[in-house]
Amino acid sequence: MSSTYDFGPAEGYHERQPVVLLLDTSASMGRPAEQPRIDALNDALARWFDGERTTPRLRARVEVCLVAFDSWVRVFDVGRGELVPVEQAAPERLFVPVDRMRPPRLAASGLTRLTDAVETALELAGARYRRLQQQHVPVRRPFLWVLTDGAPSDAQGNRMEPAALADIARRVRLGEERGEFVLQAIGVRGADLELLQVLAPKAALMLEELSFGQILDLLFQSSDRITPDRTAEDIHREVRQYNDKLERMRRLEEQHR
Repeated sequence: MSSTYDFGPAEGYHERQPVVLLLDTSASMGRPAEQPRIDALNDALARWFDGERTTPRLRARVEVCLVAFDSWVRVFDVGRGELVPVEQAAPERLFVPVDRMRPPRLAASGLTRLTDAVETALELAGARYRRLQQQHVPVRRPFLWVLTDGAPSDAQGNRMEPAALADIARRVRLGEERGEFVLQAIGVRGADLELLQVLAPKAALMLEELSFGQILDLLFQSSDRITPDRTAEDIHREVRQYNDKLERMRRLEEQHR
């Protein structure tokens, strides 16, 4: 299998936009028992990718890598159709055109090893960016999206202290300043906003009222808006503005029901 997917007719777009989704699959995503968040996320992923197969712009440009994290970090190997440890994954099968993504069914268990997941995602995104450059494929800086409902935990399951996030937060900040990637952290119900803000001070959002489908719309539409001349701070500001727009629309819909 080729290490670069054939996107087919590019509908006027010839560049690639790598997107890495870091999805929390820890035990807390199995709550509440009557309507587990993990079920809602699975349903939203399936619906979203099914619908976006008909969107020419995203179909032509965006390629996706899925990273799931709980007590372990796993990546979705599209060729095998399953989540596997990163060391067992074939690099050429980790980023897939958005219209070919068939997300796996996620299950909730274990801890919240978010920092390990971010480190893995940074390595994968950097390798993909360099690979496309070597192949002379125009590529924009990767966009990394963290989606979590809890707090980063250490190997014993304890909530990490802010100081323990300093190294990875510094790596994220420097990478963004160098234009290597953009990272956005999204917290849903139960997420620890304090720690997310340590990881991404200007890029942490709590989206307790939006559905997972709306969050997917937010992240992919925002990723598509990345332009080479904008700083990470500019992009984070636009994400917040786009989220505010979605929130206003949601409230209007509720008012007119």
